[in-house]
Amino acid sequence: MRAKKPEIKEKRLKLFVYGPAGVGKTVASLQFPNAVIIDTEKGTDFYSDMIAKQGSVVFQSSNPDEIREEIRELMTTNHDYKTLIIDPMTQVYNSIQEKWIRILADPKKPNEDLGMRFWGKVKGEMKTLQRMILALDMNVIITSHQKDVYGDNFKKIGVTFDSMKGDDYLFDLIFQIVKKGDKRIATTIKERAEIGKNKFPEEFEWSYSNFCQFYGRDILERESKPMTLASTEQVQQIKKLLEVVNVESDSIQKWFTKEDVDSFEEMSAERIQKYIDFVQSHLTGIAPVAKEVKS
Repeated sequence: MRAKKPEIKEKRLKLFVYGPAGVGKTVASLQFPNAVIIDTEKGTDFYSDMIAKQGSVVFQSSNPDEIREEIRELMTTNHDYKTLIIDPMTQVYNSIQEKWIRILADPKKPNEDLGMRFWGKVKGEMKTLQRMILALDMNVIITSHQKDVYGDNFKKIGVTFDSMKGDDYLFDLIFQIVKKGDKRIATTIKERAEIGKNKFPEEFEWSYSNFCQFYGRDILERESKPMTLASTEQVQQIKKLLEVVNVESDSIQKWFTKEDVDSFEEMSAERIQKYIDFVQSHLTGIAPVAKEVKS
């Protein structure tokens, strides 16, 4: 049997926060020290002293390819940063859509509906970015704009985040920020936790000291451990093996699903080596390969 007893794991802080324009989502996020801030709409321009005081750095870009490369560097290199902030994710999602419009749109048909192929590409790229964020051994704060939700007869029935549908399912913590007087108050919209073991109250003043109190300073300030991703040689090796050994495409897709990746290039060096060894073990006789690889 592959089932085993669950272990208690202190997970890195991965949170999604949204609020109305002007509430101070950027300032709230900048309270976290030693952060890498991916600023997608130049919201940090007025806070250089605060950022320097916190030992943080800024990368201004909404280009999804540049952002993905920056996160890959954070995943695979030694550094002293503790938190990744993407402020806001709304602009990244918009940029991914613009990218695929440029790639897929026919200039002779500017009003053509690009359909399911377009949305498949957008969602696929967004999910790849999300997987990298969740795999990163750092605290992560993702901010989003807020938008109104309307019901029948265009009657406003509430508010929600302005990003890709389903973003809320990925994160363990979701907060909405509002301004009350001179304080920023966070409402806990979602927290994954065992019954009766929630870390955060339903409402609290947003501050780094409160996060340390609720979540634990030792977790928030833990050093990041780099991940070794699959090397070019490993990727080439498994692709050559798959040209020889009969492995069904459905089986390979199940491997990707199991590892939560879209390609061999996204696997860790340790995991891709297990697949290399697995396929090599079936070279004799070139029989169809079983679908499972031991964890």
